[in-house]
Amino acid sequence: MTEGEHSVGIDASNDAHTRARYISQIQRISSTAKADISAGRASYLEAAEYCHAMRNKVMEEYRKLTSEQGLAKAEQIKKTPPSLADLFERYAQQLFGCSYQDLSAEQQQRIHHEVIEASGRSNAEV
Repeated sequence: MTEGEHSVGIDASNDAHTRARYISQIQRISSTAKADISAGRASYLEAAEYCHAMRNKVMEEYRKLTSEQGLAKAEQIKKTPPSLADLFERYAQQLFGCSYQDLSAEQQQRIHHEVIEASGRSNAEV
């Protein structure tokens, strides 16, 4: 095995460990938000805002720990995270076929719930 091949192998192993820690952290964020909703400490909107902000912060921190090759792949898939408003619009279109602003309060809450759920899922392509 050449030195370069060895280095790539070490990077891949470190990236896999970093990825596993990232996934654990984002799942914890989503779980915490859902527990806060259940306990009446947060609304669905507040929890969605929290999840969005925290996941982006965690993603930024874990990308600092990722190899150059792993970072390039991650950034190829998602260079920058979408805004919360963009996520609301995306889920509104997917679930209801209309703009977020046109949804009822109950439908908007469903969108917030989707953001909370999605914040705990990782992209398997990375």
